[in-house]
Amino acid sequence: CRLPSSTIAPGMWSSLAEHLIKTIFYSLFVIHAVQSAQRSSTTFSYWINSIIGLFALWMVKGEVDIAIKRLQLKLPPGCLGFPIYREIKFLQAVSIGGCGLKQKLQNSRRKYGTIFTEHFFGRLDVVVGGEDDLTWLFSGDRNASTEMSWPPNIAMLFGPGAVGNQTGKYHRSLRRLMEPCFAPKFVTNYLAIIDQTTLEELDSWSSSGEFLSSELFKMYALKLFYAASFGRVDEDVIVTLHDDFKIWLGGFFAFTTKRIPGTSIDKGMKARDRILNTLDRLIEKFMEENPEESERSQTTIMGRLIYGKDKDNNRMMTRDEIKDNVLTLIFAGHDTTYASIASLLYHLSQNPDAMKALAEESSSLSEPLKSEELKNAPVLNACMHESWRMDPPVNGSFRKAAKEIQHKGYSFDVGTVFNYSILIATADENLYKNHDKFNMRRFLPKEHPLYQAEMDSSIDPLQGRTNYPIFGGGTHVCLGKAFAQLELRVLAARITKHYKIEVRNPKKFFFPINGWNIEFKLTKRKDL
Repeated sequence: CRLPSSTIAPGMWSSLAEHLIKTIFYSLFVIHAVQSAQRSSTTFSYWINSIIGLFALWMVKGEVDIAIKRLQLKLPPGCLGFPIYREIKFLQAVSIGGCGLKQKLQNSRRKYGTIFTEHFFGRLDVVVGGEDDLTWLFSGDRNASTEMSWPPNIAMLFGPGAVGNQTGKYHRSLRRLMEPCFAPKFVTNYLAIIDQTTLEELDSWSSSGEFLSSELFKMYALKLFYAASFGRVDEDVIVTLHDDFKIWLGGFFAFTTKRIPGTSIDKGMKARDRILNTLDRLIEKFMEENPEESERSQTTIMGRLIYGKDKDNNRMMTRDEIKDNVLTLIFAGHDTTYASIASLLYHLSQNPDAMKALAEESSSLSEPLKSEELKNAPVLNACMHESWRMDPPVNGSFRKAAKEIQHKGYSFDVGTVFNYSILIATADENLYKNHDKFNMRRFLPKEHPLYQAEMDSSIDPLQGRTNYPIFGGGTHVCLGKAFAQLELRVLAARITKHYKIEVRNPKKFFFPINGWNIEFKLTKRKDL
């Protein structure tokens, strides 16, 4: 309130007006509750009205506190809505077939700019989505001014030992331990088993001769991760993990961490316990079959986690920490891979010119597939990057101010939570012309025959900068980036090289991952 109106951001006055209206509304509840309590004829009705009055008074205080923070430029503008109703609208927006989340974010961006406030899971977050905003936020990881801050229910589902829940020195140590397993050069070791698994799955899918659900991609993703982690595929274990994992993901929709029987968080935590028990048995078996000196202990993800040591030659992780991090890695590669594949097939089906160009390029690839050739296939990579831009598998993530920090005239208190939005960043019209249209030409090299100068984004997606933050950024950038790229390259190359693809019944979803649910049918190409 000490700052002149010329410094107030667009939309701030409408935000303050919202607080005024809600304060008046809640105040009327307080007055009504007090009057009703005074007229109460029973002790029960007296206490009910008193509780309602105290709750409404607490809501009044909350509105006043937020309004003061806005006036002091400790929070940007934004429409927060009424409790319960806004949570219901959020669930509707992110459900399958919903389209409200992206539209809501875009509307807020047009009204308030690239930094504004929203409620997520009952928590007030500052949403940031501009290229400069993400550069600022990710730099906070390195100077310790920000740290990870998942919603409490998601942090609880990941577990206390998960790398995504860590900060500071221990987080850096964990990443140093795990990064070699996902380094681009090391990931090429997985090419043969990924390709073999992919060929087997595609043959199985096509042999049915029917339209199949994209839910199959989840099992496929689990098989790839399991093979890379343990060096082999166990169908029974994969089915068990898949079933429990679907229930575990349901806990992401919880608005509380209270484990009330029958609620999504309670079911999710029970599924987590079953997953951890399964992982416990797998770890025991792996250690029996693969001692520390064995080849698999050095060439698999599981071997690295189990036998990895710090600079003092001490084991880095306890058994519980290993299990929490394997669970995190499954999440990072299970539904995100499913969403990536389904979204790519959807966009190719809607853009026959891209489908044709990709099929022609895939037909010229060497046998067996070579990682360097896949990495440098221009149409393959352009289609992959454009599909991810249109539908990033992860909407965004969270950071929390570890100390008072400043940005764009705002001074954010310690504990302020930031939700960086990949959906906003990849729909920036200043960076991506006709951002709402799929056009793989924006990522083609200049020397390619299909290149169009007017569509050139001048952005290199492989750099992972804040103009293309599909895999996050800062010190918490996605560990499995190279692995995810290899998976999608192999699948896209194989499926377009050997099959005709038909897609029907596409349905959009936004949470807990972002993409398309489709039905697809594969028919072997007759020209092969």
